[in-house]
Amino acid sequence: MAVAWRRFAVLNVWLAVSLGVVSPRQQPAASEKPSDQPPEKVSVEALERAPERYRDRTVRVSGKLENAGRNYFTDLRLVLKDAAGRTVAVRPWLPLSLPPRPAGASGRPPAVLSDFLGKEVELIAKVRKGALRHFGDVWHLEVTSARVK
Repeated sequence: MAVAWRRFAVLNVWLAVSLGVVSPRQQPAASEKPSDQPPEKVSVEALERAPERYRDRTVRVSGKLENAGRNYFTDLRLVLKDAAGRTVAVRPWLPLSLPPRPAGASGRPPAVLSDFLGKEVELIAKVRKGALRHFGDVWHLEVTSARVK
């Protein structure tokens, strides 16, 4: 049973990485040294109007996390939306789902993306430009931490 569980977990991680849901890289590159300064608080509007101004900078931004696509599993297009309807693309940073927990498991289960979807959130993220699945080459947020407001 333990071997089957481990194979299932490995398959789930492999699938998440191959679909671009999570990055296989866990450690920041040498050029991405942590900053001693707190992230700059910016609005979705500021990111939409002049994203190049924030390139490779860590920002704190709030809004409602939504799927602009049609399906959570096959057409996931995460965006952070403000009250006026302005949006910025967000790279998924958590798995879409996890295998069932073993019987008797204690503690909180790990977070999944649906824990944040449809809710007002505050994201700490790097502003990047690059390929994002279902969007193409766009400015987007690479989330380092998130909390539901």
